[in-house]
Amino acid sequence: MKKQPKISVIIPVYNEESYVSDLIKSIKQQTYKDYEVIAADSSTDNTPEILKDFHVKVIRIPKTNVSAARNAGIKKAKGEILALIDADYILQKGLFESVIKYFDTPKNKQVVCIEPRPKLNLKDLKKRNIIRFKLLNELIYLYKRISFFTWVPAAYGCDFCRADAVKKSGLFNEEIDVAEDKEFFSRLRRLGKFRMIKDHVRMSYRRHSKEGTIKTGLIYFFAAVSALFTKRFKFKFKSIRRKSKNKR
Repeated sequence: MKKQPKISVIIPVYNEESYVSDLIKSIKQQTYKDYEVIAADSSTDNTPEILKDFHVKVIRIPKTNVSAARNAGIKKAKGEILALIDADYILQKGLFESVIKYFDTPKNKQVVCIEPRPKLNLKDLKKRNIIRFKLLNELIYLYKRISFFTWVPAAYGCDFCRADAVKKSGLFNEEIDVAEDKEFFSRLRRLGKFRMIKDHVRMSYRRHSKEGTIKTGLIYFFAAVSALFTKRFKFKFKSIRRKSKNKR
């Protein structure tokens, strides 16, 4: 009988051929190997071929929103820990090992979700903007850490959650296109604590870089308010992606 994995990595993907291979490579390089990778995919570019090359389990779904994609992955996941990771992240090599060690430590049994420290993915930034985005990243890091002690944790992008707590709190609300994580994690927070660990992930600031930090921040702010109070928010972001040179 096949042993169930400890970690289920769930990646929502839509036309991420320029990004997803970097993420998958960083997963394959993890020192901890007891995991499965599930991609919920609705792409029309070369993303499915890239995922196939990396032997990733793919669930083909209609294009709706990231909430629906994450829910499709969660329903198929077998692991005790659900890693909800966006396609444009890059993981530090020992991250999975640190996550397992943290969750298996008895004093952390009340923790239901942990998040690694965010760092910049420089590929999407112009050199003249790097210092500005380093400062923004530090502010976001601080905001996240403080928020984890409130009832509305600012968790997003790369989160490791106890599967039993996720099932108890309920799935993502598919009526929410943006800031779906705010509403979801506010429910999960009622069941336990959120913590940040010292290991890092590199995250993309492509939307902030292209459309401006103020505009992007305002959209997310109004989306978060709507998600928390009306439990619905419909908004389609314009796709912002770097050019893809090759599949691998």
